[in-house]
Amino acid sequence: MKRFQWFHWNLFYFNTPMSLKFRYYFTIAKLALIVVAPVVLLILPATFFDNGESICLSKVIFNFECYACGMTRACMHLIHFDFEEAFAYNMASFIALPLLGVVWIQWGLKEYRMLKRINKKRTEIGALNAGL
Repeated sequence: MKRFQWFHWNLFYFNTPMSLKFRYYFTIAKLALIVVAPVVLLILPATFFDNGESICLSKVIFNFECYACGMTRACMHLIHFDFEEAFAYNMASFIALPLLGVVWIQWGLKEYRMLKRINKKRTEIGALNAGL
């Protein structure tokens, strides 16, 4: 016997045709963000984040650099294959960026599967409405 789940996706996303339509366009927007964001980071120059004040709370409040200080700049240089500069900003970027890439790809695949489920549900509802 299947146990009742409070937050099962069918209960909230596909109750009405309007929520199905919203979920469809919202998933397309998320997929667009997943595809466009890395392209934008590749188009921006490697030194885009190098200038300006730090927004790290440990740096601003305690005047102490945390382990993640310089991670954004290091990852940006790593994306542009500037390994020496990336290593100078933060050595952990060589671990963090590949892990972020794996999570990013998993997120994209999850949203793509969701879009396929939504399209299937839309097709089923369309077939039911056509039969009435």
